[in-house]
Amino acid sequence: MPELLQPGTPFLLVGICGAGMSSLAVLLRSIGMNVRGSDIVTDGPEAGRLTSLGIRVMSEAEAAGALRHDEVVVRSSAILPDNAVLLAATVVGTSILHRTDVLSAVASRYFLIAVSGTHGKTTTSGMIGYALARQGFAPTICVGGHIAGFDGAFPSEGAERRQIRGRSIMVLETDESDGSFLKFHPDVAVMTNIDNDHLGAYGGKFCNLVGAFAKFAQQCTERGGLIVACGDDREVAGIVQALPRRVLYGQEASNQVQVGYNFHTNTATVTREGLEQPFAMKRGDEKSYLNAVAACLACEEVGATLADSLSALEGFPGMERRMQLLAEHDGMVVLTDHADHPTEIRATLQALSVRYPGSLLTLVLQPHRFSRVSMCLGEYGPALAGVSRIVLLDIFPAGETVECPEELNVRLRESVKSAVGDALAPRMSVDQMLDVLRVSATPGDVILFMGPGDVNKLGLRFCGLLTSGNPVQYQIVASLEGCIKQENG
Repeated sequence: MPELLQPGTPFLLVGICGAGMSSLAVLLRSIGMNVRGSDIVTDGPEAGRLTSLGIRVMSEAEAAGALRHDEVVVRSSAILPDNAVLLAATVVGTSILHRTDVLSAVASRYFLIAVSGTHGKTTTSGMIGYALARQGFAPTICVGGHIAGFDGAFPSEGAERRQIRGRSIMVLETDESDGSFLKFHPDVAVMTNIDNDHLGAYGGKFCNLVGAFAKFAQQCTERGGLIVACGDDREVAGIVQALPRRVLYGQEASNQVQVGYNFHTNTATVTREGLEQPFAMKRGDEKSYLNAVAACLACEEVGATLADSLSALEGFPGMERRMQLLAEHDGMVVLTDHADHPTEIRATLQALSVRYPGSLLTLVLQPHRFSRVSMCLGEYGPALAGVSRIVLLDIFPAGETVECPEELNVRLRESVKSAVGDALAPRMSVDQMLDVLRVSATPGDVILFMGPGDVNKLGLRFCGLLTSGNPVQYQIVASLEGCIKQENG
């Protein structure tokens, strides 16, 4: 679809404030397109960021009434067919394209480094982009998240950028959840892992998901590209073992590049062909070191040395919504994190135990998607074992529907309760929960708000309660421990 990318082509992105759509909006604007969009929420921080970049954010009602005949309407898989803007676009007769179709058309212009995997995609993509940017490559970084404190993800077309085989570099986070990653044919493909998730798009069969990753790797191989693969993952290792250009990394000795993690010092040693290199990240943890080594191996394909990329990533500031610090107040730390799958939850909690040893952790968890919870129902409790205090919110649907949502929430709570016992707090209203947390918080505590849904907003509200000094607003306020004891008799 090269004709789409004529300078000045008008695009309207539905759900423009979502992580993937907002990055596409900025990308399109950076290459000279005319971009605006719609969203349910038009006054949040992401809407403000887009507006500051000259991208108009409208309500869905406003956008539905202001469509142009020559405008290209862009949707993602999260936008339902009965969306007001999509219905209006059908009436007007304007083109409606999927986000990935537009993104793949843009990506075809670039030397493409594409990151895939069930877990770790966003962080690994951010690390590749950050390492290359620090070394003067000026890549375009299209990731479902923001690198903390970094604003150079989308260089303008006139910017001086390194060319690889006559093309500028793009770092792209792909999406296997709807199979759309197969629309990309990368020059470098990173594969972090394959886990039991998003099977609804694959006929409910894990083998079909594995097959899709194999096809993604093959599409890279057909271009003569390099596969950077985590050899610790059995499925990933099986896919790439026969491919001609691949490098395997991981903690097992069978990998070409081994990552030795020291839990006590929170540092790593990277070993390749018998040569060892120490690696210490300011914001490191076991999974972060693995992701960082994958990133550095991808950077090698465009001419950056492993040593230089490792050095650049020692100061990697992290991704927003990935163990991101929201506030420090009276000795307490408030964090937010995007983890949703039990595997990710377990890894994040393990990383926090390293970063904040000995601290009392209070976790506010908002499970994500009915389909994921149904698939992994029995895995949440074991993933949460060892957490001091847990507040379990209702499942965030993310556009999904289920026949009996309340029943699924109850089943999840019972499953978690059986694994963590008295650490699970009773159900309560959001307002009461926030104030109970405020009363319960003591110096040295870590409070983590976790999930991809709107739980991050609750974290920000909680920070406001901590720092406002307002008197208690609710008639029933007790410590979190008191609520737990009351429920458990």
